[in-house]
Amino acid sequence: MADEPIDPSEEALEVEELQYPEFTFDGDGIDADGSFSLSRSLSPEEMRSWLVDLAGGITSHDLGFEADDRRATFGVAPAGVDATFEADDDGRGEIEMTFRFRAATMTVEDADATKVGARGGRGFIPLAMLTDDRDPSEFRCYNWVGRGDEEASSE
Repeated sequence: MADEPIDPSEEALEVEELQYPEFTFDGDGIDADGSFSLSRSLSPEEMRSWLVDLAGGITSHDLGFEADDRRATFGVAPAGVDATFEADDDGRGEIEMTFRFRAATMTVEDADATKVGARGGRGFIPLAMLTDDRDPSEFRCYNWVGRGDEEASSE
């Protein structure tokens, strides 16, 4: 152990900014590789809560999705938003907003598996971080986030 505490890098988030939201859906729907197409109806209160959680996930670059069969976590970086509205003759319809993220699958596991890391109530670090001589920045979970779209999409 070091005699002095290690200063976090300028990219480290404050503890209160670290958020790990999980969005839960009923039924099966997450494939073994993390692919999914899920939907759910939400009350106004639930939708507000999901939007707050989504904002926290954007800050932490981390989103989780859970269905009855599996759960998957992703490192994410905002890519854009799309919005559509088509009015009927009475000027009514639905506004659809789609938030797009570049994403990297971090974990895919059975829904009944023990949660690990922050979602399991405790943090962890890679063993290699304690035993290798690599630069600590190489262990940053989301190194790919700051890269351009072309380079990140090739991983």
